[in-house]
Amino acid sequence: MIADRLENIGNYGWMGEEFETAFRWLRETDLQALTPGTIQIDGDRIYAMLADNLLNRETPSFECHRLYADIQLVLSGRERFLLGWGERNTREEAGKDVRFCDAEETLSFTLGPGQFAVFMPEELHAPGNPDGEPSVCRKLVVKVRVH
Repeated sequence: MIADRLENIGNYGWMGEEFETAFRWLRETDLQALTPGTIQIDGDRIYAMLADNLLNRETPSFECHRLYADIQLVLSGRERFLLGWGERNTREEAGKDVRFCDAEETLSFTLGPGQFAVFMPEELHAPGNPDGEPSVCRKLVVKVRVH
C-alpha cells in the first residue's frame, strides 16, 4: 500500500508501464471536470470510476482484488480507510474482481482532497468509511490490471 499526495504521483513510475500510464492520465486530466461514472483510459487494462459516495458505514467491509490494483483518489470530502489481516477468499462476486473478506483491522488512515492510496491485488482494505459523522466524499478509483 502506498499513500501520498497527488502532486507526488510522478514519483511512482517505477511501478511499471500500466501504473505510469494511469499516473500520467491523473496528472494530465482535469479531474474536477469529470462526471460520475466509468471512464475508459486503456481498454480493460486501465479504467476509472468516479462517484459521490455517502460515507455512513458502522461496520467496515473488507475487500481485495485478484487482477486489479486500486488507485483511490479523494477529490472532495474525507474518507477513512482500514487495512486488514485475515482470510482473503470469503465471498467472491461472480464476474467481478472483488472479493469481500473477513478481516481484523490492523491500521486506519484518512485521506482528504488531493490525497491517494494504492492498494495492490490481495491487499485487504476497507474503503467507504466516514471520518466522524456521515458525509459525502467524491472519489476517483483508477483500476490498473496487474495480473
